[in-house]
Amino acid sequence: MLGPVPAFKDPDPKIPRRWEAVPKEIKEAILKEHSTFTCRELGKKYGISSSCAWNIRNKKNKQTNKQ
Repeated sequence: MLGPVPAFKDPDPKIPRRWEAVPKEIKEAILKEHSTFTCRELGKKYGISSSCAWNIRNKKNKQTNKQ
């Protein structure tokens, strides 16, 4: 870069940064889907991210393994 660089401004730490929770109906629907569906397909179908669909599936698996 040429010239002076402005100082980094830290974002306001008081602003809560939370994502909206996935509704219970969507979670249950994802868990009932056939296991051949990919996380990307489930994300598109239910309007959530593929990583969120992955988390829902894996958290359910971890809970059943602990019991």
